[in-house]
Amino acid sequence: MNVDMCNRYEQKGSVSQIRALAQRMGRQLRTTSQTDNLPPHESVYPDQDAPVIINTEDGGLELTMMRWGFPPIPEEKTPITNIRNLKSKWWKDVNKEYITSKAYRCLVPFTAFAEPARDSTWFAVPDIEIATFAGFWCPFKGERLMGQPGQKRRVRQSADWRLFAFLTTEANDIVRPIHEKAMPVILFEPAEQTEWLNGEEVSLRLQKPLLNEQLRIRA
Repeated sequence: MNVDMCNRYEQKGSVSQIRALAQRMGRQLRTTSQTDNLPPHESVYPDQDAPVIINTEDGGLELTMMRWGFPPIPEEKTPITNIRNLKSKWWKDVNKEYITSKAYRCLVPFTAFAEPARDSTWFAVPDIEIATFAGFWCPFKGERLMGQPGQKRRVRQSADWRLFAFLTTEANDIVRPIHEKAMPVILFEPAEQTEWLNGEEVSLRLQKPLLNEQLRIRA
């Protein structure tokens, strides 16, 4: 199967659930005009906007909307939706700040994820209302696809963007039969979410798959 496991997810979590998530980390969450009332998202795809949790300068957290997909590497055209090889020169040297700095760490709330295909297999963390992907974000000035009022077609539009992507790792035994190459790095324990948001290279130890019993296929 050639589709990418990490290029579609669902986000049906409410603002109150995300606020409770922040409180379990001992952090206060503030929202923006776009995230005061979150509609459920049945499917989030690359180059679409989605809610992301970021650090604030006063030590709190903010729930804000960002566009999914880092700028492509120079020889490519497709936005980078997920990041795997942190030892590559592109991440280790050229973009190290976005990978290690606390200022550019984020958590991406989700309720399930799947491969972007018809009759997808959906995966969820059992007994957890809302989990998070370990993410990164960056500012970007340039062209991205934008929807037009009253039209299905999207066109490229230049603007100042805030973009996000998330970390992936090897697949566990639950995901591997569907997608053998990779799965997202998923965090739902407050201690690990806090460690991730704190940045620094040591937190990259969290790049590992969930235990098999921590993930299930959703009927």
